[in-house]
Amino acid sequence: MNFNEFSKETKACIRAIIECIDDGIFITDGEGTVVELNQTALGAQQREHILGKNMRELIEEGIYRDSLSLQSIKEKQKVTRFQNEETEILTTAIPYIEDGKVQLVVCCEREMQELEIMKEQIRNSEKKLEDYRRELEYLRSVVAKDVDVVMESDEMQHVVNLALTAAQYGSRVLIQGETGVGKEIIAKIIYKNSSRRNAPFIAVNCSAIPESLLESELFGYERGAFTGASEKGKKGYFELANRGVLFLDEIGDMPLNFQAKLLRVLQENEVMRIGGKEMIPIDVQVIAASNKSLADKAAAGEFRSDLFYRLNTFPILIPPLRARKRDIVPLIYMFVQSFNNKYETKKMFSLSSLNVLQRYEWPGNVRELENLVERIILTSKEDIITDEHVKQMLFFPQREEEDVSLMEGTLKDAIEKTEKRVIKKYMERYKSPSELEQALGLSRATLNRKILKYGLREDTR
Repeated sequence: MNFNEFSKETKACIRAIIECIDDGIFITDGEGTVVELNQTALGAQQREHILGKNMRELIEEGIYRDSLSLQSIKEKQKVTRFQNEETEILTTAIPYIEDGKVQLVVCCEREMQELEIMKEQIRNSEKKLEDYRRELEYLRSVVAKDVDVVMESDEMQHVVNLALTAAQYGSRVLIQGETGVGKEIIAKIIYKNSSRRNAPFIAVNCSAIPESLLESELFGYERGAFTGASEKGKKGYFELANRGVLFLDEIGDMPLNFQAKLLRVLQENEVMRIGGKEMIPIDVQVIAASNKSLADKAAAGEFRSDLFYRLNTFPILIPPLRARKRDIVPLIYMFVQSFNNKYETKKMFSLSSLNVLQRYEWPGNVRELENLVERIILTSKEDIITDEHVKQMLFFPQREEEDVSLMEGTLKDAIEKTEKRVIKKYMERYKSPSELEQALGLSRATLNRKILKYGLREDTR
């Protein structure tokens, strides 16, 4: 490779490239003659004093003390050295060898002062990251203590981080997750960390209000609006939550014909009481929650899609307890302490009992766990709760038979049996294909292949 045989366009391209590099770049041929260099490498020298001259000649002229290019050519290998010119410089010479002969040598040089500055910047960045991590851990601990939430698992830490972000902006939030995962607790985290924390937090279970009373409960009514109405009239939940947060739990159970009225309130930020003649302006952050997939319900025509989009400004999905098992033992400790204080007991769970509880799948999630801990504390006669006492409170269908069946056949057979069992159980729990995919962490195509493979169902579509 002869650099001088390159076309003018190629040489111009090489020069343009090395001029874009912050380091000083020298390129010599196999004899040590400088064929190209960038402005950073020139320093106080003139280009015409360097280009085309051999490094030996430049050393004799006193321009340079020595040359790593010549050393690299002699040793036919990469050479790195600290050099003291006007400043301390780290120089690396890298030879390009073809047919056993050095054709070119590229020298890169960087001032050590720049490296020290970069190191200091990295140290400062790492310190800031550590400070942010500690601050985040502190905020998490404060949040957890304030609302009795456990977030040992990465999944729950992510959920709480989303809640803290939602609290900053005051947007509408849609919290989805199975029954008992703690949707109202997450709603309270948003409320207590927002600018609305000194205003009311009103929680409403939409499925618990009869359809005939929904409008009067949410929007209120004027006196004499209907038979049995209070003579003073009544404020609805929207008015009561003014400047605060209205938590609409189980909103997926709200009747379709009422959803249009709720949509208008969310769009206009005003309500009219039953029997009223004037619109009442409201300033409310709405946090909705559902134990069903509202996207699936909207697709099935069971929930207004425009209302779903209006509510789904900031979505938060809380994973089930079986998907975040690192939280189980800390939750047990928290509940044990709470119920020991409440009932003035000194009950403790043995390690074997905790192992049993960790293997359970918790279809009722955190709520089931809390109720079970309370029931065990009340019914156990000993202060140390054993695994036998726990097993009496739980139901493990065919656990022993299933474990024995895994011992038959090869490892591949055991893996397939377990995979089939897990998919089957999840299919029983999740009727929505999208929820099933999300719970198993599989794509639709992969899930369909496995279902067909194990003969569980012809199709998930």
